[in-house]
Amino acid sequence: MRYTLLFYLFLSLVCCEPDDICSQSTQTTPRLVIDFYDIENLSDKKSVAGLFAIGINEQGDEINIIGESVETRDRIELPLDGNNSESHFKLYKNYNIVDGIIQGNPDIISVNYNTESIYVSRACGYKNNYSINDLNINNDIDLWIVFSDVIINQVENENIAHVQIFH
Repeated sequence: MRYTLLFYLFLSLVCCEPDDICSQSTQTTPRLVIDFYDIENLSDKKSVAGLFAIGINEQGDEINIIGESVETRDRIELPLDGNNSESHFKLYKNYNIVDGIIQGNPDIISVNYNTESIYVSRACGYKNNYSINDLNINNDIDLWIVFSDVIINQVENENIAHVQIFH
Protein backbone atom coordinates (compact mmCIF):
# COMPACT_ATOMS: atom_id res chain seq x y z
CA MET A 1 0.00 0.00 0.00
CA ARG A 2 2.78 2.40 0.91
CA TYR A 3 4.53 1.79 -2.44
CA THR A 4 1.31 2.39 -4.32
CA LEU A 5 0.86 5.74 -2.57
CA LEU A 6 4.46 6.73 -3.31
CA PHE A 7 4.04 5.66 -6.94
CA TYR A 8 0.95 7.89 -7.37
CA LEU A 9 2.70 10.79 -5.63
CA PHE A 10 5.71 10.41 -7.94
CA LEU A 11 3.48 10.08 -11.01
CA SER A 12 1.53 13.24 -10.12
CA LEU A 13 4.75 15.25 -9.74
CA VAL A 14 6.22 14.00 -13.02
CA CYS A 15 3.04 14.57 -15.03
CA CYS A 16 2.52 18.21 -14.06
CA GLU A 17 2.57 20.66 -16.97
CA PRO A 18 4.39 23.97 -16.75
CA ASP A 19 2.30 27.12 -16.33
CA ASP A 20 0.96 28.47 -19.59
CA ILE A 21 2.22 32.03 -19.70
CA CYS A 22 2.63 33.94 -22.91
CA SER A 23 6.08 35.51 -22.81
CA GLN A 24 6.34 39.21 -23.58
CA SER A 25 8.98 38.37 -26.17
CA THR A 26 6.44 36.34 -28.17
CA GLN A 27 5.34 38.14 -31.34
CA THR A 28 1.62 38.88 -31.17
CA THR A 29 -0.64 40.61 -33.69
CA PRO A 30 1.54 43.31 -35.25
CA ARG A 31 0.53 46.89 -35.86
CA LEU A 32 0.98 48.70 -39.17
CA VAL A 33 4.19 50.75 -38.97
CA ILE A 34 4.31 54.03 -40.90
CA ASP A 35 7.44 56.15 -41.37
CA PHE A 36 7.14 59.79 -42.44
CA TYR A 37 9.45 61.32 -45.06
CA ASP A 38 10.28 64.74 -46.44
CA ILE A 39 8.50 65.46 -49.73
CA GLU A 40 11.38 67.72 -50.81
CA ASN A 41 14.05 65.09 -50.19
CA LEU A 42 12.42 61.65 -50.51
CA SER A 43 15.20 59.75 -48.73
CA ASP A 44 15.10 61.86 -45.55
CA LYS A 45 12.79 61.05 -42.67
CA LYS A 46 10.78 64.04 -41.48
CA SER A 47 8.97 64.36 -38.17
CA VAL A 48 5.33 65.39 -38.03
CA ALA A 49 4.64 68.12 -35.48
CA GLY A 50 1.85 67.19 -33.07
CA LEU A 51 1.17 63.80 -34.68
CA PHE A 52 -1.95 62.14 -33.31
CA ALA A 53 -4.12 59.31 -34.67
CA ILE A 54 -7.77 58.41 -34.16
CA GLY A 55 -9.44 55.25 -35.49
CA ILE A 56 -12.64 55.64 -37.52
CA ASN A 57 -15.35 53.01 -37.97
CA GLU A 58 -17.27 52.28 -41.17
CA GLN A 59 -19.95 54.84 -40.31
CA GLY A 60 -17.33 57.58 -39.95
CA ASP A 61 -17.49 57.74 -36.15
CA GLU A 62 -14.29 58.17 -34.21
CA ILE A 63 -13.90 54.92 -32.31
CA ASN A 64 -10.60 54.96 -30.49
CA ILE A 65 -7.62 57.12 -29.87
CA ILE A 66 -4.29 55.61 -30.88
CA GLY A 67 -1.68 56.48 -28.28
CA GLU A 68 -1.94 58.55 -25.18
CA SER A 69 -0.05 61.68 -26.09
CA VAL A 70 0.56 64.11 -28.89
CA GLU A 71 4.15 63.89 -30.09
CA THR A 72 6.44 65.20 -32.76
CA ARG A 73 7.77 62.05 -34.35
CA ASP A 74 8.61 60.38 -37.67
CA ARG A 75 6.95 56.98 -37.00
CA ILE A 76 3.59 55.70 -35.82
CA GLU A 77 2.16 52.21 -35.23
CA LEU A 78 -1.53 51.69 -36.01
CA PRO A 79 -3.62 48.65 -35.02
CA LEU A 80 -5.52 47.06 -37.90
CA ASP A 81 -8.97 45.57 -37.27
CA GLY A 82 -8.70 41.77 -37.55
CA ASN A 83 -12.48 41.44 -37.97
CA ASN A 84 -12.61 43.60 -41.11
CA SER A 85 -10.66 43.94 -44.33
CA GLU A 86 -10.31 47.72 -44.07
CA SER A 87 -9.29 50.17 -41.35
CA HIS A 88 -9.56 53.96 -41.40
CA PHE A 89 -7.52 56.45 -39.41
CA LYS A 90 -7.57 60.20 -38.98
CA LEU A 91 -3.94 61.36 -38.76
CA TYR A 92 -3.57 64.84 -37.29
CA LYS A 93 -0.70 67.20 -37.86
CA ASN A 94 -0.40 69.93 -35.17
CA TYR A 95 -3.09 68.28 -33.01
CA ASN A 96 -4.23 70.36 -30.08
CA ILE A 97 -7.36 70.84 -27.98
CA VAL A 98 -8.21 74.41 -26.97
CA ASP A 99 -11.31 75.01 -24.83
CA GLY A 100 -12.66 71.58 -25.79
CA ILE A 101 -12.24 72.23 -29.52
CA ILE A 102 -9.90 70.03 -31.55
CA GLN A 103 -7.44 71.98 -33.66
CA GLY A 104 -4.96 70.76 -36.24
CA ASN A 105 -4.95 69.43 -39.76
CA PRO A 106 -6.52 65.94 -40.09
CA ASP A 107 -6.03 63.67 -43.10
CA ILE A 108 -7.87 60.36 -43.35
CA ILE A 109 -6.14 57.24 -44.61
CA SER A 110 -7.82 53.96 -45.51
CA VAL A 111 -5.93 50.67 -45.44
CA ASN A 112 -7.30 47.66 -47.32
CA TYR A 113 -5.87 44.24 -46.37
CA ASN A 114 -6.37 40.50 -46.02
CA THR A 115 -6.11 38.87 -42.60
CA GLU A 116 -4.50 35.53 -41.76
CA SER A 117 -4.97 34.02 -38.28
CA ILE A 118 -1.99 32.02 -37.06
CA TYR A 119 -1.87 29.75 -34.00
CA VAL A 120 1.00 30.81 -31.71
CA SER A 121 0.63 28.57 -28.64
CA ARG A 122 -1.88 27.48 -26.04
CA ALA A 123 -0.86 30.33 -23.74
CA CYS A 124 -0.77 33.03 -26.44
CA GLY A 125 -3.63 31.81 -28.62
CA TYR A 126 -3.84 33.20 -32.15
CA LYS A 127 -2.34 36.25 -33.77
CA ASN A 128 -3.28 37.99 -37.00
CA ASN A 129 -0.89 38.78 -39.81
CA TYR A 130 -1.99 41.13 -42.57
CA SER A 131 -1.34 41.49 -46.27
CA ILE A 132 -1.84 45.08 -47.41
CA ASN A 133 -3.65 45.50 -50.72
CA ASP A 134 -3.53 49.31 -50.78
CA LEU A 135 -3.46 52.48 -48.72
CA ASN A 136 -5.47 55.50 -49.82
CA ILE A 137 -5.43 59.11 -48.69
CA ASN A 138 -8.90 60.67 -48.69
CA ASN A 139 -8.98 64.00 -50.50
CA ASP A 140 -9.75 67.17 -48.60
CA ILE A 141 -9.04 70.86 -49.17
CA ASP A 142 -5.99 70.98 -46.89
CA LEU A 143 -3.97 67.79 -47.36
CA TRP A 144 -0.70 67.66 -45.45
CA ILE A 145 -0.01 64.10 -46.66
CA VAL A 146 1.15 64.35 -50.27
CA PHE A 147 1.44 60.64 -51.13
CA SER A 148 2.16 57.23 -49.66
CA ASP A 149 4.05 54.12 -50.67
CA VAL A 150 3.46 50.59 -49.34
CA ILE A 151 7.02 49.24 -49.16
CA ILE A 152 6.27 45.90 -47.45
CA ASN A 153 2.89 44.29 -48.04
CA GLN A 154 3.22 41.63 -45.33
CA VAL A 155 2.55 42.99 -41.83
CA GLU A 156 4.09 40.25 -39.71
CA ASN A 157 6.12 42.20 -37.15
CA GLU A 158 6.62 45.72 -35.83
CA ASN A 159 10.38 45.88 -36.26
CA ILE A 160 10.21 47.35 -39.77
CA ALA A 161 8.18 50.02 -41.51
CA HIS A 162 5.47 48.84 -43.88
CA VAL A 163 4.40 52.20 -45.33
CA GLN A 164 6.11 55.48 -46.15
CA ILE A 165 4.11 58.70 -46.04
CA PHE A 166 5.56 61.81 -47.66
CA HIS A 167 4.67 65.28 -46.41
